Amino acid sequence: MIEFDYIIVGSGIAGLYTAMLAQERNSVLVLTKGSIEECNTRFAQGGIAAAIGGDDSPDLHQADTLTAGAGLSDLGAVSILAQEASDRIRDLIEMGVSFDTVEGAIALAREAAHSRHRILHAGGDATGAHIEQALSGAVRLTRVAIFEHTLATQVLVEDGAAQGVLALDTRTGAVEGIKGKFIILATGGAGQLYRYNTNSPVATGDGVALAYRAGAEIADMEFFQFHPTALRLPGVHPFLISEAVRGEGGILRNARGQAFMKSYAPQGDLATRDVVARSIMAEMRQDGSDHVYLDVTHLPASTVTTRFPQIYRFCRSHGLDITRQPIPVAPAAHYMMGGVRANSWGETNIPHLFVAGETACTGVHGANRLASNSLLETIIFSKRIISKTAAGNASPRPLTPEAIPLPERHPAKRLLPLSLPSLQALMWDKVGMVRTRAGLEEAADTLAGWEMARRKPADRASWELANLALTGRLVAEAALLREESRGAHYRSDFPQPSPEWQRHIVFRTGATG
Repeated sequence: MIEFDYIIVGSGIAGLYTAMLAQERNSVLVLTKGSIEECNTRFAQGGIAAAIGGDDSPDLHQADTLTAGAGLSDLGAVSILAQEASDRIRDLIEMGVSFDTVEGAIALAREAAHSRHRILHAGGDATGAHIEQALSGAVRLTRVAIFEHTLATQVLVEDGAAQGVLALDTRTGAVEGIKGKFIILATGGAGQLYRYNTNSPVATGDGVALAYRAGAEIADMEFFQFHPTALRLPGVHPFLISEAVRGEGGILRNARGQAFMKSYAPQGDLATRDVVARSIMAEMRQDGSDHVYLDVTHLPASTVTTRFPQIYRFCRSHGLDITRQPIPVAPAAHYMMGGVRANSWGETNIPHLFVAGETACTGVHGANRLASNSLLETIIFSKRIISKTAAGNASPRPLTPEAIPLPERHPAKRLLPLSLPSLQALMWDKVGMVRTRAGLEEAADTLAGWEMARRKPADRASWELANLALTGRLVAEAALLREESRGAHYRSDFPQPSPEWQRHIVFRTGATG
């Protein structure tokens, strides 16, 4: 086997930023199942949050994050996020990320549930793409080894510790074992679980599935964030309309042209994402429509086109001039707040196995992610992974006593064949924004049946589908267990939060329960 100090699985901001830090003194391999540029990072529009404004502070940022997390955010992790933000922004600038400025100072925008203007952006609404381009370009100039079109199919665990990965060359079908001192999963989220999503096609839950099969703990999977405003046009894949559009004064209107958010929340259009998304769904049901409208026609056209050039150009390419016409929008799956459970150094319960980015559940987001905290979380905890491994004092996250295995299920003998459309339809209809016991049980039974019936994956497509099915089952089972509504998890049969459920649901294969 070939061997590296670090094996990093994934080439989004989490993987590339970690690789840049690790390569200074170590041999580093980045595995990516497509090209290095294929990732979810470039889809991030709004920006990255950091309390660097004169009227802001880490304490205020921390308070906003905890409020959004609805009682499930980890105070220690949130404190680290807020306190270390400005230093990590400096790192990105040194790596070549050019944030937008006004009169020489970094421009700061405001997004929903933030009490201050603290969102840094680049290229207007192309922040993720700018960060991705800067990091991928920088990595290519280093000695980091990059294996493109290579899919990790298994974390190799020996004597209880991660020792390497099995990797599939998706072009030739060859499988190779690669040894590593430290394994870092940075594969992103799982938006492709849902029929309507804002994610890249690569977001197929690979890291969660890899980690669960290896024996790592998986937490908070019931909390999947649906972005309130994705473009809804016939025949057009949902395209994210950034929260920053409402931060700049965009107004949500129903099919009758009425502004409605004040009747649902005192913060109006700047309420938290879960509240806005469910409010939009309620208006859609009331009007029998598949969308509402986000109106920016009252803003100066120059403001719209310069602040949101990517959104403006995309809509214009589909015949919609957003400076003159309201934007048809509807909620879409956006961000996985749960994931592989990690401590504040990115360590899992398996020695030498680390996680970063959307794959990780660090405890920052709790039940509902605060806008633009995701890119920040990535660089904060990726930096800490390298600090910890460089110090040589790894201390894996202790096993969670309340961790449970996925329950045994006895699905119907006759199932529709597993396919991506059938999986996405099931998840959208039964494990979407509004959930019930009956729908969740149907979903869990069906997903378990698909797992039992599937053949061993042999190529990228079949591995991705297998990973999605397992990840989807983790979401459905957690949502079924949580008999309350909290943050992004809403049960119409248990519509209120319950103090009894101010705790985490953790799965681990082989757990005794």
